[in-house]
Amino acid sequence: MNIMFVGSEATPFVKTGGLADVLGSLPNTIAASSHQVSLVLPAHRAIKRAFKGELEFKKSFYIPIHTKQEYVGILYLRKNHMDIYLIDNEYYFGYREHLYGDYDDGERYGFFNQAVLAMFNHLKLYPDVLHLNDWQTGLIPYYLKTSYDSDVLYQRIRTIFTIHNIAYQGVFSKALLPYLNVPDDPNLMFDDQVNFMKTALMMADKITTVSKTYAEELMYDYYGFGLSGIIKSRYKDLIGIMNGLDNDGFNPKTDEAIEKNFSLYNYLQGKKANKQALQNIFHLKPSNKPMIGMVSRLTEAKGFPIVQAMIESHLKANRVQFVLLGSGDGDVEAYFNHLKQTYPDNVGVYFGYSDGLARQIYAGSDFFLMPSRFEPCGLAQLISMRYGTVPIVRETGGLKDSVLPYNKYTHDGTGFSFYSYNAEALNTVFTEALALYKNKPVFKTMIKRIMKEDFSWEKSAKQYINIYKILAEDRG
Repeated sequence: MNIMFVGSEATPFVKTGGLADVLGSLPNTIAASSHQVSLVLPAHRAIKRAFKGELEFKKSFYIPIHTKQEYVGILYLRKNHMDIYLIDNEYYFGYREHLYGDYDDGERYGFFNQAVLAMFNHLKLYPDVLHLNDWQTGLIPYYLKTSYDSDVLYQRIRTIFTIHNIAYQGVFSKALLPYLNVPDDPNLMFDDQVNFMKTALMMADKITTVSKTYAEELMYDYYGFGLSGIIKSRYKDLIGIMNGLDNDGFNPKTDEAIEKNFSLYNYLQGKKANKQALQNIFHLKPSNKPMIGMVSRLTEAKGFPIVQAMIESHLKANRVQFVLLGSGDGDVEAYFNHLKQTYPDNVGVYFGYSDGLARQIYAGSDFFLMPSRFEPCGLAQLISMRYGTVPIVRETGGLKDSVLPYNKYTHDGTGFSFYSYNAEALNTVFTEALALYKNKPVFKTMIKRIMKEDFSWEKSAKQYINIYKILAEDRG
């Protein structure tokens, strides 16, 4: 099969979040299964700078955007056994420092959607399946079934749309419609605004999201961000597939960013050395107390209100050490800066992002705290287990699917979890985790168990390939 992925970011080209990790790993895994795989991205400024010497010019043409004709350049490179196509336009992408957040994002990504489809005729390239990702690609199924409805080569193309986070929908004023070259169509609108994601949910042939539980949650108003009714109407075409982990990229045995490499055969020495390194980095007092780590955006959705409501009681009692890496809400930053000043021997914070420091936190912590209000999939809990750090999570989305709750009677489980989103529920499992830490034989067994967990992309890739086959067969 010929499968083309389309998205706004992918490693190693450009990254702002988890979408880039998925599009940097899943297509590679699919390609390893002997399928023809390609990836289409905007030619962001950062990509053109970083890969300047590798980019090959393929084609150029113009497409109408409202009253003007906009240039489309097709740049190409071959990487990781895949064809990479970049949609080049200096005004929309080439000179912009940021991938998102500009006043004309709707126009920019509307252009991208139209240019992707126009590219096929110019390159004589017609994929069997288009795998689209998040709102930035949401209009492609609509254009395919309207603007190209009389073109047989296009109408054989099937679409699958993946929701990575429904909170971000691509919502814009109706004034955008002329720049999309579309009529005032109800399929495009939601609450009297253009909604890219809603359009994809209505028009794509299949819909996936990044965990089984998140697929179920999206049909409830609390999680659906207004679109739960539409998702319910498409439930027969909705499949939840857990994201995978790049086991080569996150490997405590070979990771050059951590203090001491380790595996199942020397994890005790490795965890100890990395914990000591973490204490040194944050200038914490040498201690055998449990180390609690967090790597996260500092927002309400990541559970910080309930962390703030319970963590200081454990610090006052001198039970734990706590390290945090992240940035976000100013009030959250201020609170944890207060903790750092109040408990300098036991609290370390770093406001910003450092991949190397994040990896040291994964490797050096005893527990990884992730009490999200909602979490479509989550990557940090998978990484923490890979590095032998026991997760403490809320039972939502991918956190529920990937962490088996500890059973104090059988000692089974791969972490600690709670359901009700409140500080009391979090504190209960947090206290249980600290008790387990004192039971060294059982705690060591849990570390070995979680390090054996396999969250590699192969299993997820097989599920996607099955969907592609169903769609390809449907082409007739």
